[in-house]
Amino acid sequence: MTVNADLELHGMHCDSCGKIIERTVSRHDGAAVRNIDTINNRIVLSCISEEQLGEVREALLEKGYQTLAPGEEPKEGFEAGSIHRGIAFALSVIKGKEGFGTEHLLVEYSLDAIFVLLAAELALYFLIFSRISGFLAAYLPVLILTPFAVVALLFAYCHAHGFRKTTSCMCGMMSGMTFGMAAGFLLGAYAGATNGMFVGSLVGMAAGIGFGYFTGRSCGVMGVMEGIMGGLMAGTMGAMLSVMMIFDHLVPFLVILTIIEAVIMAAFSYMLWKEYGNMTPAMLRIDGTGFVILALAMDLVLIVIYVFGPKAGTVLGGF
Repeated sequence: MTVNADLELHGMHCDSCGKIIERTVSRHDGAAVRNIDTINNRIVLSCISEEQLGEVREALLEKGYQTLAPGEEPKEGFEAGSIHRGIAFALSVIKGKEGFGTEHLLVEYSLDAIFVLLAAELALYFLIFSRISGFLAAYLPVLILTPFAVVALLFAYCHAHGFRKTTSCMCGMMSGMTFGMAAGFLLGAYAGATNGMFVGSLVGMAAGIGFGYFTGRSCGVMGVMEGIMGGLMAGTMGAMLSVMMIFDHLVPFLVILTIIEAVIMAAFSYMLWKEYGNMTPAMLRIDGTGFVILALAMDLVLIVIYVFGPKAGTVLGGF
């Protein structure tokens, strides 16, 4: 028996929304979208049973699209931009709910990497850096923040990389720009705080352009250009802000900046999940060991630059 439902539709804003709705419905065998009326905000769904219709409507609700039968009222917390949806996604990933196993695995990789990076930094301090006068005053805040920044960037990058074959041009350009700006601004700000404007700008541009290129290339030259431009601008801006704030609560600013950037990376992963659905294990192209090694390599390169790179002007610790 086929069940057809003509429902009021809330939450659709553009053609991209229509594609998300169709992909979400098609994941249920036998279910289909018969029609979407964007002018009158209505949708016609076809399902094999009332039970499946309920499942489809619930899946659409998770994506932010409410389908209402006559007499039903919209639920609060599911409108576009609602923090409720983001929190629900984060909890599903953290708890490893059904369908979120691969994302949960990335969380486990991330926690392992943070532990290894902090342990490695502690070992380096007692073996080498404790002999440097004023070392903690100059580098401790940035050394604590860098592992969290590196892991947040790698988590989002690995998640985005898993969808590279299905990424649309729009998402590809967003990937390049978002990663270019996030990596460039954050790591540029760290290096600017420890080394000054010149080295900070170089580190920020290198990190931003690198992340921007590798994420944006999924949609070709447009994504690459967005990534390079994002990394170029944000890399210099991050370093410049650190230099300008060196005597004005720079460390609290870097902490706040790191938290905001981590939220942006999490929101980006949510956007990809909304666009393409859950990631399967086959899509994840890195294992736990590889993730930790890559994070450790990035962290060590940054530490070498912080400590041994040239410094210009006043930096943290007065070096």
